[in-house]
Amino acid sequence: MNHEWKPYLIHGQKRTFSKGQMLFLQGEESHGIYFLENGKVNILLLSEDGKERIVEYVIGKALIGETGILGQPYLTSAKCETKSTFYYYPLENIKHLCQQHPKAKEILMKSMSNKVQMLTETMSMTDKPFEQQMAYFLLQLYRKHNTLSVPISQISLAQYIGTSRITIYKIMQKWEKEGIASQGKKKINILDLEKMKTLL
Repeated sequence: MNHEWKPYLIHGQKRTFSKGQMLFLQGEESHGIYFLENGKVNILLLSEDGKERIVEYVIGKALIGETGILGQPYLTSAKCETKSTFYYYPLENIKHLCQQHPKAKEILMKSMSNKVQMLTETMSMTDKPFEQQMAYFLLQLYRKHNTLSVPISQISLAQYIGTSRITIYKIMQKWEKEGIASQGKKKINILDLEKMKTLL
């Protein structure tokens, strides 16, 4: 889907954001959508108990904030984990783009539908054991980026499943002994995909 957006990049405003900079906040009135050209972005959700969790880890070439096309408040927050480059589409511009290019609207609606489904599935995992949540998240990233070498740090994993880095370390130690996964430099290497799937 990401390569399908390439023809519409010329309609966006190119912007660069620093590490730690927010694109938008959960509940904020939508002002537009973004296409991540390169960099890394954490999609965050603030729960009713006030805890913030990573619900998606976006790495280059992806749409972000699609609820902007409906003029609804953002369902999540988006924060740059690294210096990142985007194409930004203000709300009025994206509405005009969708009117002129039905294919663009189709891509946006499909992407938004996938994001809502992903968010629902992710929230259904929050009461599962940490090991199961971790396996689910890594498999999501594997399917999204089609690589067994998942570029994510233990710190981001810990924030995603709402636990400590020590818990992540212990799970990784267990997985390495069982031949399921190994730890690399800011990445997790999936060694046995089928074994990881059985953890769900």
